Amino acid sequence: MKKLLLSIALTLAIFNLFAQKNGNITGILADSANHKTTLNYSTVSVYKVGDSILSTYKLSDDKGIFKINGLTIGVKYRLVVTAWQYGTYRKEVEITAANPSLNLGTLYLSVKANDLNEVVISGERPPVIVRKDTIEFNAESFKTLPSAVVEDLLKKLPGVAIAADGSIQVNGKAVSKILVDGKEFFGGDQQIATKNLPANIIDKVQVVDDKQAKRRDPDLTAAEIPQIINLKLKKAIKKGAFGKLYAGGGLKDLYQAGGLMNFFRDTTQVSILAYSNNINQPGFNPNDVQRIGGFSRSGVNSMMMTSGGYFEFNGISFGGSYNGVQASSGGGFNFNTLTKKGIKINTQYFFGRSDNLLEKLTNTNQTLGTDRLITNASENTNSLILKHNIGGKLDWQIDSLTQLTIEPAIVLSSNNSVSKVSSSNNNANNQLINTLDNLNDLNTSSNKYQLRADFSKDFKKAGRSFNIGADISATPNPITNYNRSSSIFYLTPSTSEVDQLRNNTIDNFSSYIYSNYTEPISKKLNLKADVSGNIINNENALNTFYRNPANQLYDIVVPDLSQTVKQAGFKTNTNISLGYKVTKDLYLQPGLVHNYISLNNRFTNTADIDQRYNFIWPTFQLKYKIFRFNYSARFTEPNVSYLQPVADNTNAFYIRNGNPNLLPARMQGLSMNMYKYDPKSMINYNLYGYGNFTKNGIVNAITIKDGVQTVNPVNKNGIYNFSGGANISKDFKKDKTSLKVGLGFWANFDHSPVIVNNIESDANVFYVGPNGSIRLNLNDKVEINQSYSVNLNRSRYDDSYYTNISYNTHQSTSELIIRYPKKLVFETSYSLTINDQKIARYNNNIKFWNAALTYLFMKNDRAQLKFSVNDILQSNVRRNIQITGNSVIDTQSNNLGRYGMLTLTYNIQNFGQKVGGRQTFFNF
Repeated sequence: MKKLLLSIALTLAIFNLFAQKNGNITGILADSANHKTTLNYSTVSVYKVGDSILSTYKLSDDKGIFKINGLTIGVKYRLVVTAWQYGTYRKEVEITAANPSLNLGTLYLSVKANDLNEVVISGERPPVIVRKDTIEFNAESFKTLPSAVVEDLLKKLPGVAIAADGSIQVNGKAVSKILVDGKEFFGGDQQIATKNLPANIIDKVQVVDDKQAKRRDPDLTAAEIPQIINLKLKKAIKKGAFGKLYAGGGLKDLYQAGGLMNFFRDTTQVSILAYSNNINQPGFNPNDVQRIGGFSRSGVNSMMMTSGGYFEFNGISFGGSYNGVQASSGGGFNFNTLTKKGIKINTQYFFGRSDNLLEKLTNTNQTLGTDRLITNASENTNSLILKHNIGGKLDWQIDSLTQLTIEPAIVLSSNNSVSKVSSSNNNANNQLINTLDNLNDLNTSSNKYQLRADFSKDFKKAGRSFNIGADISATPNPITNYNRSSSIFYLTPSTSEVDQLRNNTIDNFSSYIYSNYTEPISKKLNLKADVSGNIINNENALNTFYRNPANQLYDIVVPDLSQTVKQAGFKTNTNISLGYKVTKDLYLQPGLVHNYISLNNRFTNTADIDQRYNFIWPTFQLKYKIFRFNYSARFTEPNVSYLQPVADNTNAFYIRNGNPNLLPARMQGLSMNMYKYDPKSMINYNLYGYGNFTKNGIVNAITIKDGVQTVNPVNKNGIYNFSGGANISKDFKKDKTSLKVGLGFWANFDHSPVIVNNIESDANVFYVGPNGSIRLNLNDKVEINQSYSVNLNRSRYDDSYYTNISYNTHQSTSELIIRYPKKLVFETSYSLTINDQKIARYNNNIKFWNAALTYLFMKNDRAQLKFSVNDILQSNVRRNIQITGNSVIDTQSNNLGRYGMLTLTYNIQNFGQKVGGRQTFFNF
């Protein structure tokens, strides 16, 4: 009963804390010369009379209106109004019991005169200044702990949201990179800067549009243009070093260690990092590796990140493991400088190594009319991955209107793995159909050589612009696979043995050139032309050899399993459109796109195939206030691996064929979005939706016989999918307490044919996921975070041969942080995943509970001793469920499990003085 009363009291206290029962001030800001011109997004700062400490502030909305709530009755306040290009306005007011709601009417501000003798009161620096294209936050107005880093500062800024993976949004728009004093910091990395730079060295936080992204993609709407955060350092900090070193150990020979050092002086920065651990951790974070490793320059074709800490780019793991047990290490450096001619130069190198043990159980349940194919597989894989990433960037601002960017990159990666798989197939009567023992000794290389260049030119005539660029890449990827398997069939007794070597060399070359030009015809009409071309030269050379019993060498060529496919050609895309500004808020842009594709497919053992296609299709864009709508169309050629007519029999129970007769797919896409941040009510919301319609899309036609599945890719029409969602969040702030409440919803619908045993049916797969979150911060002493989501998964089929599928997944995450007493920090997190898809041998309720206690010591809490316990409840598993075609695939894999770790971290902050006394690391 006491706990219940305490909970009720705490809840009432929280709501009472944010209740608007005190006084408030309202008003309108306008131009003193033109009273109809309101001053939008101007800052109204509130101070107590005689006090220089900021009490609160608000921004005026898009109509110049401001409202400040939560003011104490009987207190005199000083209002300081600042607006871009206007002089500062000051006014003293008092909130009384007789008049708790004070309406100041319209406050008129005068345009700022160019007065060199203007007096600046340092204690009245506004917390936020909104210029034409820049939002600027005064860091000193947002108090943080002595040990705080930039991420802690950003969390306190209005409109700034930091996700669990460290990604940042400002007013609903993604942040593309972080700059320090206008220079790229580890390639513009977000988390290297936010998690390592101390907050107390920051003077201002500036937010601007990523203009280069707009140049590269002129069709980006205002809501889609990513943001850049520029951290302006305090004037006293011009040179020095900072960083951190950490090391920890635990039972079972577990360990972690790493360090990050940054040396800088004026226009030069040098950064070094290294890490090593065997606790499934990535050492730092995905963005570190992405930008340090050069992947932001070389291009990310595929990306996977999970809440369990695992991430990979382009199929290459970079430390951390969602599944399995992993030891990983890595290191690299980053160099930035700005020449006297204003050329920014960046070079970087990263090396990584990961050694992974994966134990996985997979249950695949396929519906086949009155029958079923139930596959149970057990996998054990050891893999060693090595990678080298070399990247660079030259950014030359030739003049105020002209910019040239050149970005070379090299990625060298090897993956050596040995995988043992044992699987069995049963039918609906639980009869054993067959069993398979399979061994794959796989050696692969994933290499990439790339050069990107971009030249952009704006002209003195407003609205006229030109951009041209190129992206040239070569990806030679050899694959060697020693494959041995033994199969036993029971319903029709027989056995089968395979012992072979597959050498598969995949060489892809692409030369992509693009340009766009915009010409204003009148104040309301402009002409846009976008032209791009892509030269394609791909090769897939496959040679298969059986083991020779005489000498035990793999030297017997298998002609039926050997083939070389060469794909050469080019494709072009021309888009002409007219943009018309109907009103101040409404913009229409109709256009026409012409696509042409020419492919020559050459085969060593089959007839050559030439393909020529072109089509003209309308395009359309609409912009109305915060609403954006876009419709477009394009061709996509089939990957050369799909064209390889030779079967992939490395899994004797799942044989994949190619199809040299595949046609290019024609895709039509539409998108819509709305993003809005209301500074007056501190509400952030967005609504988005996407749709794709595909003709000649690729669908896998499956034939099942005696438990063996043979897959053939075929072209099919009638493929379409829709996805979308909505999110809304609101911030409540009262003195040193903040509360953020968020609600969200996402949905996905896929319509695609399913073909099994020549029986075709349309499959409609739905995914629906509402979610909510609450984050409470009590003066940084106590933080409580709670999130919950449910995913509703449904699959429906037109033909009764397939059985409808339904299951739900619930996920809850709770986090508590207590920073009391002063030098101690206690943190704990608990996550629960519940799935109602009941399959034998699988745990449907997976619980993860982690906790840690940190002791802070030395000046400014530079040293931290942390004791943490991972997976206290010893869940020791990971689980994933998905619907594919007519199947439910349920996967369970091993994880590190429970362990304790004692870690010592030392933060180095040595600004404005020599590093290491007389002997410095670098002599600039």
